[in-house]
Amino acid sequence: CRACGHELAYGTDIDFVPSRLALSSRNDTLVGGRRVTVQLFENPHGHQFEVITFRKADVTRHWPADKRFSWFPGFSWTVATCPRCKTHLWAFQPSDWPDVIMNNFEEPEHTFLALIAHHLLTEDFASSLLMTPKSFVS
Repeated sequence: CRACGHELAYGTDIDFVPSRLALSSRNDTLVGGRRVTVQLFENPHGHQFEVITFRKADVTRHWPADKRFSWFPGFSWTVATCPRCKTHLWAFQPSDWPDVIMNNFEEPEHTFLALIAHHLLTEDFASSLLMTPKSFVS
């Protein structure tokens, strides 16, 4: 999490979930040359968000899910937040799940998270903050 440094997810948890509703998409390169697709979306209020989709992440999920205005057809969205600082993220689940299991978000083969790219702190940037500059190395 860029706001507090909490480790939300690992690069190995990135799982591209394409959406025909994305305004655009671009490829970005993470640490180790790993390529990731970043999709741009706009909410009904005109705010735009670049997101990266993950199969799992350490987030707090807020329910119930909303079946309106989803960026991923067939999926309902709910707000998810960083468990430490409450930074805003999103979680998605199949829209056809009955209400009785709406709180069960523990089936990663059916659910995913869309983390807002500028709310994430990449591993290479975090590492650069922790490294000792060469001028201070004895």
